Amino acid sequence: MLHGHVQLPNRKCGLRFTGQVGYYTRGGGEAGQMSESLPTVLVTGCSSGIGRATALLLAEAGYRVLAGVRCPEQADRLSTSALPRLEPICLDVTKEDDVRRVVDFAEKTCPEGLYGLVNNAGMGLPAAVELSSIDEVRQVLEVNTIGPLRMIQHCLPLLRAGRGRVINMSSMNGTLALPMVGVYSASKFALEALSDTLRVELRPWRIPVIIIRPGQVRTSIFAKARDNLNIGSREIPVELKDGYDIMYARAGEFNERGAQSSTSPEMVARVVQRALEAKRPRTHYLVGIDARGMQLAKSFVPRRVLDRTFARVMRVLKPVSRVATATRNGEAPRVDATVVSPRS
Repeated sequence: MLHGHVQLPNRKCGLRFTGQVGYYTRGGGEAGQMSESLPTVLVTGCSSGIGRATALLLAEAGYRVLAGVRCPEQADRLSTSALPRLEPICLDVTKEDDVRRVVDFAEKTCPEGLYGLVNNAGMGLPAAVELSSIDEVRQVLEVNTIGPLRMIQHCLPLLRAGRGRVINMSSMNGTLALPMVGVYSASKFALEALSDTLRVELRPWRIPVIIIRPGQVRTSIFAKARDNLNIGSREIPVELKDGYDIMYARAGEFNERGAQSSTSPEMVARVVQRALEAKRPRTHYLVGIDARGMQLAKSFVPRRVLDRTFARVMRVLKPVSRVATATRNGEAPRVDATVVSPRS
């Protein structure tokens, strides 16, 4: 929490605080009294998990945090009198009107611009790609890819004014796609591609674009994934159960392990703060031993070996039995007849 005198980050591309609350200098200039000019960071997806931990950490560190949540009830739960600089705001990143309203509010209340934009809002869809409806795929892409892009496009004038930076929350699945999270991986692959492009395109304005790539993080996302997997497993078409039943079961096992991950949301939040304050931030930050392991595997293990390894882990290395599938479907199993010519 901010009490009296606080030393906030002195990075080349941002605001430098003199240590007195309400005073700031830019580029080494004279300090001016600005009671509302604390460095402002806009964070999306703050109702729980990484977003909530990030919003609380940054507010405690002395930032003014605009913390996006999807509904008023979540805003009430996040709001606390102990952190007056934490300002929950209703924000659905898939809604153009919501984004415009929040950016207009930020522009009016922080004329010095944004110190940072943290695109954290996201969702998962654990399911086989074949069994994912197009509407479900579209929703994941809208939240995980289009949403961050929408936020960046609307916030860039404020980021230019504040000489701020963009921090995009990706995933270890954003560089290496795993079975049963193909749609989620596709959304994060796309987010990483946009980030890599923006990092170069925004270079003339010295706006860093940073990717945070966590592994499994101990959040409520696993409870949601558990429900999705249970529903999905019951909806597998009968003719596909021989192949997909085991995949859904194995995905459920790995999901329960993820729920017990040693990586906490607070660990990721500290990395976000480090990326926000570094004078020369990295392009990517990995969080968790599993994220580092995935990066090593992608870099050094041949793709065919990875495919075989993933198939073995999911216990689908062997093809399904055609006889078993036909029997399950109530059909007579087809047997290939071999014609043998009689000897003369």
